[in-house]
Amino acid sequence: MKDLNYIFIINPTAGQGRTNNAPSVIQDVISNKDVKCDFKFTSKAGEAEQFAKEAVKEGYTHIISVGGDGTSHEVVNGLIGSSAVFGVVPCGSGNDFPKAASIPLDIEKAVEIVFSGTERKIDIGKLGDRYFINGLGIGLDGAVSHRFKKLKLLRGQLGYLLVSVQEALTFKGFPVKVKIDDWEYEGMLLLTGASNGLYQGGKFKLAPEARIDDGLLDFHIIKDMSIFNRLIKIPKVLEGSHADLDEVEIKRATKMEITLEDRIPAHTDGEPFYLEKGTHTIELVPSGLKIMSA
Repeated sequence: MKDLNYIFIINPTAGQGRTNNAPSVIQDVISNKDVKCDFKFTSKAGEAEQFAKEAVKEGYTHIISVGGDGTSHEVVNGLIGSSAVFGVVPCGSGNDFPKAASIPLDIEKAVEIVFSGTERKIDIGKLGDRYFINGLGIGLDGAVSHRFKKLKLLRGQLGYLLVSVQEALTFKGFPVKVKIDDWEYEGMLLLTGASNGLYQGGKFKLAPEARIDDGLLDFHIIKDMSIFNRLIKIPKVLEGSHADLDEVEIKRATKMEITLEDRIPAHTDGEPFYLEKGTHTIELVPSGLKIMSA
């Protein structure tokens, strides 16, 4: 049997300092375990992915993200395609993926899961050459991610809700063509995207039926609406009761094609970017990742 060896990739800035005591907690948990453990600390964006790629080359069997969903996003994109098992010690603002994956939000309990939890395979999503583990958003929620990233004072779920309201007041709908299996839509959207996990943005249930191991992505298509309707319907997205709204379509499938006429703000696992105009394919990678969970 292959010797187990672990590397913890730690983002010290995640969750406004929530990772500060994580290294000492991890050290306490591993002090009575006969395993090889190493630590890497990130200092800039993109470094977690690079560390994960190096860890794969060096033969680590378990690569652990210590931070938020953005750190996990980078680590997964670094280890994808390898035999390494992914683990999470959640220290972020939203922790959407750990909630979907039955990983405790308590640091000590999450570290124990890394060593004594259950290894399982889960689905992941793919857009171009990038992978996402929890969700992808295009449009309003992409704009929210861009604004939230710049927020300095008010972080966490309250900060995310605040910038969501700000964007609801100002964001302009955008023209698209969408194709999912034999269903098509052409018109103005407020937002669209794919959910692998149940939550996005901490508490938003964009796809209430989404599961990370069901062999499907849950694609949400929300048509443009007036500012008044946006504000009164945001609470419905929070509680996951928006599926019956006239402006909402939720389709469960393995692939969606979207054609954009303009460059649109977007995010993968909460990490903001811009999706260029043209046609893009969002697709499921079934059982694409091995993780440790409860």
